[in-house]
Amino acid sequence: MRPDGSLTLRAGETTVAFDAEACTLRVERGGECALAGRLQLAAPDAEGPTLTPGSGVREVVRELGWLRVAFDDAWSTTVELRAVEGAVDVDVAVQNPRDHAVAVGDPALLADAAAAYGGNASVYWHGYQSWTPTATLPVGERFAPEPAGKRPQMRDLAAPRDASHGLVGLVPDAGPGSALTLAVLDHERFVTRFDVDHDSDGVDRVTAVCPGDGATLSPGERLELPTLRVDGTRPLGDALAAVGDAVGDRMDATVPEDAPTGWCSWYHYFADVTEGAVRENLDSLDDWGVPVDVIQLDDGYQAAFGDWTTLADGFDDPAGLFEDVGDAGHVPGLWLAPFYEDGEPVSAAPRHGPMYGLDATHPEVEAWLRETFATVVDDWGVEYLKLDFLYAAALPGNRFDDAATRAEAYRNGLATIRDAVGDDVTILGCGAPGFQSVGLVDAMRVGPDTAPHWRASPESQPAHENAVRNVLNRQWAHRRLWLNDPDCQLVRETTDLTLAERRSFAAIVALLGGTNVVSDRVADIEPSGRRLVERSLPPIERGDVHAVGERELPTRVVAEREADGGLAVAAFNWEDHARTVRVDPADHGLDDGLVWDAWNAELVDGPFEREVPAHGCQLCHLAPAGARPRLVGSDHLGNLATRIARSDWRDGRLHVTLSCEGPRAVAVAVPGDWTYDPVASSTASGADRSHRRPTPATSSADVAGESPVAATGPGERAETTTDGAVSVRTVVLSPGENRLTFDRP
Repeated sequence: MRPDGSLTLRAGETTVAFDAEACTLRVERGGECALAGRLQLAAPDAEGPTLTPGSGVREVVRELGWLRVAFDDAWSTTVELRAVEGAVDVDVAVQNPRDHAVAVGDPALLADAAAAYGGNASVYWHGYQSWTPTATLPVGERFAPEPAGKRPQMRDLAAPRDASHGLVGLVPDAGPGSALTLAVLDHERFVTRFDVDHDSDGVDRVTAVCPGDGATLSPGERLELPTLRVDGTRPLGDALAAVGDAVGDRMDATVPEDAPTGWCSWYHYFADVTEGAVRENLDSLDDWGVPVDVIQLDDGYQAAFGDWTTLADGFDDPAGLFEDVGDAGHVPGLWLAPFYEDGEPVSAAPRHGPMYGLDATHPEVEAWLRETFATVVDDWGVEYLKLDFLYAAALPGNRFDDAATRAEAYRNGLATIRDAVGDDVTILGCGAPGFQSVGLVDAMRVGPDTAPHWRASPESQPAHENAVRNVLNRQWAHRRLWLNDPDCQLVRETTDLTLAERRSFAAIVALLGGTNVVSDRVADIEPSGRRLVERSLPPIERGDVHAVGERELPTRVVAEREADGGLAVAAFNWEDHARTVRVDPADHGLDDGLVWDAWNAELVDGPFEREVPAHGCQLCHLAPAGARPRLVGSDHLGNLATRIARSDWRDGRLHVTLSCEGPRAVAVAVPGDWTYDPVASSTASGADRSHRRPTPATSSADVAGESPVAATGPGERAETTTDGAVSVRTVVLSPGENRLTFDRP
């Protein structure tokens, strides 16, 4: 206890001091006050739970890393502080003492907290739903305002404009390594948010709100408010990952082992899709032979929005179509927007005309959902569901169950669907309140739609740049809350996207490990586009986005190959003009490491610098320094990362275990005093080619097609690196263990 009577708990650089007499929380980082505000359970004139200065303390219990304060008030209020790996968790609970129900109100775990963040600080804003912008902006800056007609789709109507949902990061001018991250860890009852009062002079106030949405507490009912996480110890990116771990654990996140791949009808056919078009692309995919899982029919098959089982012209037999999809070795997938319906009165999507949100607490709505999904899954044979515009079930409004909050109503509707389709059907959420979906979806769209163009305003609108912004800034959620869905690749040359922009998005998809879906008419995809798709498959487990919090669009993505320390590094140029981009192995802990230019399929001297076009990236594969032969690159954009399950040296051989369905080409760096023996090597494919580095000038192959590792001709050439003479051999690995034999003269 401090001289002022406050009780403190410290974890790492994070200290939280609770003054029970004044009912205030003070957050300190490294001994300096970062935030100080009060605990406010209800408005002073409300009948609901209140905690006011001088309420009186009945009991204080303290143990190592934990303290609990019980108040001598009618509401049996308790406040607990717990130290957890560099952070402090705050829990508050109350119990209704009345003989009648009372309104919950809008409890604030931290109200009007004065902040010590000046004009050089930044704020990490987390969007309400899939399409809501998520990024770090300097204080005083805001995302573009939403047009009035778009607001129901893009932001929480119950929140002020300057709100960050579920969590917020306060980044001082020292950078994201000194950030203060605040987060709520439970989202089953409230659509929690952090209201931030800020301008160009800095952050003034922060309030952590749990909107009660008019919900009530029954007599004797105890309300445990969601846990507030305070982390002033970890860098912002690490703190976000820790929040993801905690939320996923508490809410029983569902994370499938494998990320889906597939083809989607939307971005070529839009609402004009027909059954014949799907069959044409099914045949084209089989002719191509690219290994994709899902064939997903998107919007346009239904007669009208809200009537998901009455077919539009051009569709006669969905069950037959999906049976043929399954017979061809693919997973049948379908798009629906289940919480939309004709009716009144809450507008949900002006874009589609008079559309309204369903009351997911109404028994007739629950019955309709079960009937609809029984038809889609049991009768039609759909095994993959993309559920869109899900925010509609969480819109403010009156409901059949007037005790339900928006979060509870939304989760009830989604749980009804999950129960109707079972656990074997994959559910992808889209346009969905993120945190409130955890445990009920397998995958989640984490950004706006992609589009055949780079930029659009506001930031919630379909565009590649807008999708990229969210995907990079929400990577921490991948495999912690769900599988991330970055939306579809568009690789045909007839879009307004440049080759550099298509490459950047493919690199992001390949290195981050989320879902990987292409949405062009397959017959329209040129060889260069096909090669780009092929090089982004199969999905790896997960990559990392570096330095989240430094800028709006982070500029570096890294996928680690733990089997041997190899890396794939994508260094992006998000500027609107070309600039030089540098990749230095030493920056990634690989002093004197080898650098493979993945776009041009050549070994280069590191550190490596090259001019990168606007919105493009330099993609490098890195290998640790060493005196033995080792893998340096591959034809997979992510350098096969987690697909190389094992790589070690035994009995004069390099043993590599590949976990792919098909063969992949790798570049093996061979020191000058070693030779490769293709005869003695054992690979199921038996394929192997030596290869020489092309000249640094751009070749026609670099423009017309995504050069694989083995794109250049046969022959050997000594490569000069900091380690001395090195030759590069191209070897095709087969699934399972491959034994590569090398000899020393």
